[in-house]
Amino acid sequence: MELEIKRIDFNADSYDVRKAVEVVLHGTDLYDPHDTKNKGRKPNFQVQMGESPAGRHHNGTAILRLPQATLGRKLLRWVHDAPSNNIVVNGGPLRVFNSHRRVAPDIQQTLEKALYIGPEQDKAREDIIRKAYEVRPRIAKIQFGVWYRPPNTPANHGILFTIQLGQRETEDDHFFVLVKFSSIKKLGLGYDEFGLPYIIFDLYTPPHFEQESFNGYVREDTKRKKNRARLSALDDGHARVAPFAHHLRVVLAEIDDLLRFEDICRIAQCEPRPVRVPRVDALAQGFFSHRYLHNVHRWLRTMPWKNAFQIESYLRSGLINTHDLLFSLQQPIEEAMRDYGEEASEFLRIFAVALRMRDPAKEAPAACLARMRRENKTVKPLKLSPGHFSCHHIVITPTRMLFEGPYTTQSNRVIRRFQSHDAKLVEHFIRVEFRDEDHLNYRWSDDVDGTSFLQSRVGGILRDGLELSGRSFEFLAYSTSALREHAVWFVSPFRDPVEGFVTAETIRASLGDFSQLLRTPSKYAARIAQAFTATDPSVMLYRGQWEDLPEIGVHTDGVGTVSPELAHKIWEAICGATPGNLRETRVEPSAYQFRFLGYKGVVVVDSSLEGIRLRLRDSQRKFPVHNVEKAEFEVARAFSLPNAVHLNRPAVMALEDRGVRKDAFMELQEMAKVEIYLAGDSLENFVKLLKKHSLGHKFHLAFVLEQLDKLKLDMKANLDKRAVGSAFLGRLLRFGMNHCLREVKHNARIPVPQSYQLVGVADEGQAWIEQDGLDPKDVFTLGEGYIYACIQESADSDPVYLKGSCVISRSPVIHPGDVQRVHAVGEPPKGVKCFFRGLKNVVVMPAVGKRSLASCLAGGDLDGDTFDIYWNNPQLLPTDYADAAEYPPGQVRRLPDDRPDATVDDICDFIVEYINSDVMGLLADKHIIIADQSRDGVFDNRCMRLAELCSQAVDYAKNGVAVDLSSPGALPKQLIKFKPDWKKAEVTGARDLDYYESDRALGFLYRNISLEDPNEPVAGVSAQPPAPLQDPISCALAPLVQSFVGDTDADGPTPAPADADADAQAEALHARHVREMRFICTTHALIDAPDVRLMEEEVVLGTILADCTQKHARSERAFRMRTHAETLVRDLRALVVPVGVGVGSEAPPGVLRAGLRDAWGMWGWAQRNRDADFIESFSLVVLGIVLDCLKRLAPPEVMA
Repeated sequence: MELEIKRIDFNADSYDVRKAVEVVLHGTDLYDPHDTKNKGRKPNFQVQMGESPAGRHHNGTAILRLPQATLGRKLLRWVHDAPSNNIVVNGGPLRVFNSHRRVAPDIQQTLEKALYIGPEQDKAREDIIRKAYEVRPRIAKIQFGVWYRPPNTPANHGILFTIQLGQRETEDDHFFVLVKFSSIKKLGLGYDEFGLPYIIFDLYTPPHFEQESFNGYVREDTKRKKNRARLSALDDGHARVAPFAHHLRVVLAEIDDLLRFEDICRIAQCEPRPVRVPRVDALAQGFFSHRYLHNVHRWLRTMPWKNAFQIESYLRSGLINTHDLLFSLQQPIEEAMRDYGEEASEFLRIFAVALRMRDPAKEAPAACLARMRRENKTVKPLKLSPGHFSCHHIVITPTRMLFEGPYTTQSNRVIRRFQSHDAKLVEHFIRVEFRDEDHLNYRWSDDVDGTSFLQSRVGGILRDGLELSGRSFEFLAYSTSALREHAVWFVSPFRDPVEGFVTAETIRASLGDFSQLLRTPSKYAARIAQAFTATDPSVMLYRGQWEDLPEIGVHTDGVGTVSPELAHKIWEAICGATPGNLRETRVEPSAYQFRFLGYKGVVVVDSSLEGIRLRLRDSQRKFPVHNVEKAEFEVARAFSLPNAVHLNRPAVMALEDRGVRKDAFMELQEMAKVEIYLAGDSLENFVKLLKKHSLGHKFHLAFVLEQLDKLKLDMKANLDKRAVGSAFLGRLLRFGMNHCLREVKHNARIPVPQSYQLVGVADEGQAWIEQDGLDPKDVFTLGEGYIYACIQESADSDPVYLKGSCVISRSPVIHPGDVQRVHAVGEPPKGVKCFFRGLKNVVVMPAVGKRSLASCLAGGDLDGDTFDIYWNNPQLLPTDYADAAEYPPGQVRRLPDDRPDATVDDICDFIVEYINSDVMGLLADKHIIIADQSRDGVFDNRCMRLAELCSQAVDYAKNGVAVDLSSPGALPKQLIKFKPDWKKAEVTGARDLDYYESDRALGFLYRNISLEDPNEPVAGVSAQPPAPLQDPISCALAPLVQSFVGDTDADGPTPAPADADADAQAEALHARHVREMRFICTTHALIDAPDVRLMEEEVVLGTILADCTQKHARSERAFRMRTHAETLVRDLRALVVPVGVGVGSEAPPGVLRAGLRDAWGMWGWAQRNRDADFIESFSLVVLGIVLDCLKRLAPPEVMA
């Protein structure tokens, strides 16, 4: 309903009127908070002031728009009921009339559904924006450069070398230099030698460069659809230095501009705040001139590529400049390469870490190199686990090309093939990632033509290749998971001792027959990608051991079967190649996700099959491979244990709108909070926390704490236990608690007890009936709406059969129908045949009905999708019904008939389009925000439209049809411009004025968690550590160690001092540990900056606590960091105990005693050197070895 307001005071503005209307509409006379129709929300409204021809704020009138006519009539009655009932602005009552006009449908829909936000927050935000735009300092010049301190420069005097670009503005174009506040490390203000003010931007990452064209002018080297475009550089001169120099010095034209800039930073609450700095001069040094860069590249071509890669990384990361490299480092580096020989690249890799960690004011690069040579007489690379290799990484940003690694990476079919011919050939394969300057996915505003930029920057590199450190690389392929990360494989052509000259084209041609896919570039690329999936080798199969298997309607998409004998051989191969005793800690899998020739998907054990048999379906065959007599069965994942189920934001939102009470989520969160806070009460609770949240696994932390608990140690002293008294364990506890609380608060990642995430398979019993002719009465099968799941969480635990009503879903939950109620059948009845009898840690779905259950759950299938099952949690059962979304097969983009078949250029074009159209995150984010704001939640028509777009976005990598958001209205808009408060956690330097307090369950869950600083001192631990080997852990272990290795003092349990050789062994192992930990802490941090690095506690726990606006980017870094840490720990353990390096592995007693003796000596050395770098994590590693050896040597009653 629309009402007219008159007699508004001319000194009042729209915010005054809105506040006055709010007082009345939300008062007790008109608003009943207990009315269920309101859903706890106050009525929304809109005020539009009348325009004044005299230049005033308004003409004394306004339009009041209300969501319902009943509310409008109620307000009019209230105004006329009593003379005192008035809407009052600036002391004067307003007149309210019925305008007899209807509210526009789109506005009414917003008013009906959107959450009301008061005018105070809106007014404060608009005031800041208005004041910011009033500040328009005139810029005299912009300078780009690197920090440089010549020898003998005073410590308080900074010098910035610059490339000066001058004024760029013409009547045809305008250039923009955009700096994100999150990329600013320091913001300095000062005056140069001429008294001109300047602003210094010390940046973590380079600015964004854009060009806006007027009068239709477009640069000759671009083809764009919009007037504003993203650039890699402002001109050719800038393009030469932009990859190396990105710090900014902005010289202003007037002195007062500096004061105004400083003032607006304060008003806008910008972080970091600008500070006054000593004078910073600008000198043109020509560090990145054509001559210097040519000399560097000419030198790099003279050396082995691995060495050249590391040296060029110094320049690319801004650690040194060309002057340092050519005039002070070239000769020392050449001497180092000569002396270290094959290990030179390893030394150069750790030298990069030293350059990052040095203090430029105290140590020059050449002095740093000399120190590293003294400290590292020998360097040996880490020994990698089977199925892994060292991979060099390149990160391509709009302005830079960053060299990273090499990193430990799981191999794939192609890598293993050439690695088996010659291990050194893997150096010819590199992983290339395309990222924005902050290492996150590309994003730009709607008015920027990002497509043209990607076609030029990304497409040009994919088509033309790269020259890296004197070696040429060409695009090869990608894996499906890598494409989601905007990463691909490049290869440098090489000569293979078996296959001869190898190029990217010969590799692709050798993978299979893709002739039927050449009209669909996306499918062509996706099938090639199968060969690049990270897998582990298992067993070799011979022609005749695999066969075709008919489909069961629509219910077996992606799943086949395997005989028990073959499944056991696969498991034995995995156990034999994996350090640690998987047979004791895991359950032999009932299903495997695999790659085999041109097949992919899942195979599940069929107990009716005998011998070595693999049965695969047509839905699993993606392309043919001809003339093959044998092939390796590659395992992408073995489902040996069930995963725990955690709630998440989309699931909470959908379940709440399906009738689940907010209190149900709050109760689960309180249970999670209790478990987290009680973790500090005992080692047993701490272990539970670590296992539930998958923390500390790579350092065997949970195992160490379990063994300490058996030695009568605990977090706190009690009747029969002594306090462990370790400050480091206390810090790990605090960091672990912070990680868990952050996940619960920021992501609503709340554990759901007695619930499991399982891979889906089909009930093959239906095939026995339909295809083998068995009587249905003799076969127990699942009906529609029924599932089977048997859970076994360890090799020695009893199986648990799920029975009763369950909730089943598949992440991400976008559509309300992506959550379904099903019934678990429990243990199969005896006396009848049953396919799934004996299957463990899988969810078996029915093979009957018009539609598969998997397809009802976010469009899933059975080729490896996992499903969340909430069992024994009746409070999470939806009470409101919702039909499953329809997920019809999407259209596949085909080449026009007049086009020739697809080539690698078409694949390159598709990758560019994918990166440009990768909007899944944007759509999901928009979906959940609108659901929070709308009264209809996920049932809002905007959310339903976004659910359709999300389905299309998920299939894009396969069918090549992008989500087009370019047309007006294609992307549904938020109902209000503010975001819910639970989004605040993902933004660095967030302002409260940009957010509202959400009234949904997510808002209450977010506000119910308070985070504590993990760096706070640990309570109950003495600041003064005990004497070496007198701490509680050493005292508890010493008698046990003595019983196996002897050599202790007569006066007590303290072992005798280690001899010089033992100390040297410990010192060498510690030095190896320190080298790699420094590399891990610097290279896996979220920001590529010299002074940003991870903490030791983060590495041990396997988490990164820094804020990040894109969670998947942090997850990728954390995964890479954990893989690296696992490689380090395995390497150290193998050097101490050469046989059986994993916890629980078999080893001869003599080897265990020798390992125990050496590890105990290293523990003692670490106790005597508590001030050494990374001594705590080193101590944890050797303590784990001591406890592992004791566990396997001691009688069960001692270390059971």
